[in-house]
Amino acid sequence: MKKLLILYISLLHISFSISDTSIKIVPVNLLDSNNIKSNDKPEYDTQLEISMDSLFVDDELFDLRISDTKELFSEAIIADMTNDTMSAGYQFELLFEALSDLETLSLEDEFQNLEFNRLLTAAIDYYENKSQSVNKAESGLSTAVLRDKLNDYVYSQTLEDLEYVEETVEIISGHIPITYNRKVASIIKFFTNQGKKSVQKWLDRSDRYKAIMLPILEDEGLPPEIFYVAMIESGLNPIAMSYAKAAGFWQFIASTGKNYGLKKNWYIDERSDFEKSTRAAANYLKDLYAEFNDWYLAFAAYNCGEGRVRRVIKRHGSRDYWKLTTLPAETRNYVPNIMAAIFVAKDPEKYGFRVKPESILEWDVKQIDKSVSLSELAKCANTTEDILSLYNPELRRNIIPPIEKNKTYSLRLPKNYNISFDSLYSLLQEEKNDEVVFEIHRVRSGENLWLIARKYNVRIQDIVDANKLQNTRYIRPGQRLQIPISGFEKHRNKSVNQSGKKKIYYTVRYGDTLSGIAKKYYTSVRKIKRWNGLRSDFLRQGQKLIIWTKK
Repeated sequence: MKKLLILYISLLHISFSISDTSIKIVPVNLLDSNNIKSNDKPEYDTQLEISMDSLFVDDELFDLRISDTKELFSEAIIADMTNDTMSAGYQFELLFEALSDLETLSLEDEFQNLEFNRLLTAAIDYYENKSQSVNKAESGLSTAVLRDKLNDYVYSQTLEDLEYVEETVEIISGHIPITYNRKVASIIKFFTNQGKKSVQKWLDRSDRYKAIMLPILEDEGLPPEIFYVAMIESGLNPIAMSYAKAAGFWQFIASTGKNYGLKKNWYIDERSDFEKSTRAAANYLKDLYAEFNDWYLAFAAYNCGEGRVRRVIKRHGSRDYWKLTTLPAETRNYVPNIMAAIFVAKDPEKYGFRVKPESILEWDVKQIDKSVSLSELAKCANTTEDILSLYNPELRRNIIPPIEKNKTYSLRLPKNYNISFDSLYSLLQEEKNDEVVFEIHRVRSGENLWLIARKYNVRIQDIVDANKLQNTRYIRPGQRLQIPISGFEKHRNKSVNQSGKKKIYYTVRYGDTLSGIAKKYYTSVRKIKRWNGLRSDFLRQGQKLIIWTKK
């Protein structure tokens, strides 16, 4: 059955060949054919010559990634069809993470773009419409699923389905205008029926994150209603993600997050931090409001991009959000979504909700000057790893990232942490065995990762992981790389061990496959390859494999 699934998914693959030995590529990205006439195009002589060997390397990388992603898709389908709830949820999370990583490749080739989009569409369709065993309300994708269901609900309605309501607009100085109309009423109806379970969770989390986010919004000079953008973007869930692009409380894509100061690497993703991401979102929304001078248009631009909103305004000759009917479907629902969330949150009992507020987060900050796991810090603080993760949601691996010389990491500890934390942490500092030692290497002309790894006697994969390299070919002269000289393997194993896992050694038997072993231990082929430094799917009888599995 699995082979048939992989074969079916692989039908999405489109192969092609190029017979020329080399091609010349003109940097056409310098041109905007929509805005520059032919006789106004800039003059330049530069051409970039790329050998076919380079193109084949790119194709090989794409083919490897797309193959791994298809295998994850097949594993997710198998787990779902066999009602393996835990494995299915895990495999789908891996699948969409892999799709997100795949999209970060430079998919300039139209065939690769087509293949990626077909696979993404198929994965979303199966997850939303066909999967049976996944509790979608509890996953990081829950808000994305709800948003799609809401769009389907709204656009399946006829005029007869929409009850008549008198449109009102409440305008208070310094606040966002609050509109109530047919569409807002329709979305409130959805929230109180199909979306009730999810909205209940949003309301329960609301006070916890209002206490953190509202002071930041006030400090940035923004209306408090901006808070509800985060509510409908992520459901106030730090691990929320869209199917292939956005993550965190305010659903930044990586590039926009970077533009507003949010870091993302192997260890941390500041899009998931409630303070840093709120500050970044506040600055982004201020910039959008400064451009459009209208909060509804700023929200629309936040959802679909300012360029799209500019074009639609020009096409319609109107700056009235409600008249911009050629905006994407989700964007046309975006402001009504925010309005509906405001109405429900202000009077939840009126709409059938009984809020059970989650506890407020109060903390002190400790400066940590050593890379150490949250499990060890939790012992020092007399709390749990999960609690530390709740207070420090940007930590992707449940471990403090490597610390540069004379610098520290600001760790949040709950107010009731152990008064002996400092002394216990000092004892922990004396144990130097777990510390990762890095050396900074400046890339020279002609160097590649293989040469650098050999120079320092480290694995290429460790350099890739430590520097979050998306494409191993594109290192450039002058680039600075962190080279993990010692301690990185143990450090990496700790991050793998973040969820209470243990390392076992599996002896390969006749007929074993990587996918079969991955299924047996509820993991993925990609992880087994990474743990064991495998570059292919080939296994030999008697081979020992490292497997991290639950205790």
